[in-house]
Amino acid sequence: QAAAKRFGVAPSAVQIANGEASAGEQRARFGELAADAATLKVPDPKSLTLKSRADWKLIGQPTRRIDTPEKISGRAQFGMDVQFEGLLTALVARAPVFGGTVKSVDDAAARAIPGVRHVVQIPSGVAVVADHYWAAKRGRDALAIDWDTGSHAALDSDALLQQFRELATQDGPIAAEAGALDAALASAATTVEAEYLVPYLAHAPMEPLNCTVRLDADSCELWTGTQFQQNEQRLAAEVAGLKPEQVKVHTTFLGGGFGRRATLNADWVTEAVHVAKAVSAPVKTVWTREDDVRGGYYRPAYLQHCRVGLD
Repeated sequence: QAAAKRFGVAPSAVQIANGEASAGEQRARFGELAADAATLKVPDPKSLTLKSRADWKLIGQPTRRIDTPEKISGRAQFGMDVQFEGLLTALVARAPVFGGTVKSVDDAAARAIPGVRHVVQIPSGVAVVADHYWAAKRGRDALAIDWDTGSHAALDSDALLQQFRELATQDGPIAAEAGALDAALASAATTVEAEYLVPYLAHAPMEPLNCTVRLDADSCELWTGTQFQQNEQRLAAEVAGLKPEQVKVHTTFLGGGFGRRATLNADWVTEAVHVAKAVSAPVKTVWTREDDVRGGYYRPAYLQHCRVGLD
C-alpha cells in the first residue's frame, strides 16, 4: 500500500522481492517505506490473498546461515576481539552486594603492578585500567576496598523465598473471571496443592561481557555485542554528555546474549563509557566470568502456588 501510494500505481501492480517493492522502474526498500506504512490502516486479513505455496522461496527450504563462513574461518569479530593502537583494558571491582558503594580504597599495591596505568572510581565501583587484561586483573586483585554494603546486606535467598511465598497468597489483579472459584474449591472432593519455584539464574553467555569505548569531545564510538543498540546509544550519550546522534555503535558478534545484553540500563556499556571518560583514553572494559555470574543481572526468580479442586 505504501509503495503503491508513492509510485502512483494500484497495490496489485507492486512486486515484492528481496526486501524491496517495485513497479516498473520505480523501487523502494522496506526501510524507506516503513514510516509511510505505519500511517496506513491495517487491511482486513480476510481480504488478503496469500502467496501460493508454489511461489515460496524460504518457507520449507534449507537455508544456510550467512555467519557460518566467518565463524569457521575465524574471521568473525566478537567484542573481545576488538583491538587497535592505543587501546587499554579495564576491569572494575564492584560491590559484593547490589546497591553497595565504596567507603574507601587503598590502590597503592594496584598501581605498583607493571602495566597498570590508572585506578579510578566510577559509579559502579573502582576501575583498574592497564596495558592489557592480565595487568588489569592483577591490579584489581591488589585493591583494598572498604565497602558500604547498604540496605541489602542482610538479604539472602531464604528471606526472598519467604517473601515470595507470602506474596503468592495475596490476591492479584484479575484479568478475567468466570464461575465461582471459592465455592467450587470449598465443595471439591479432592484438593491438590503444589508449589513451583524457579531460582535466579545467571544468563552465563559464552563470551563474557565487554565494551570498547573511544570517546572524544564531540563523538563516542562503541564496539560491543548487544541486543539493544538504540538503548545503548541513548544511555552512552547521557553519560558522555553528547547527543544520541553523536554516538556510533559498532555491533560485533556476541558470544551469547539470552537477554543479558539487553538490559534497560545497559549496565556494562554505561560503565565502559564512565571508564573511558575518567581516563580520557580508549578503553575496553571486560567482565570476567566470575564478575557476571556473581554480580550481573539474573533471570527472575519465580514462585507459583497452585491449588486445584477436583470433583
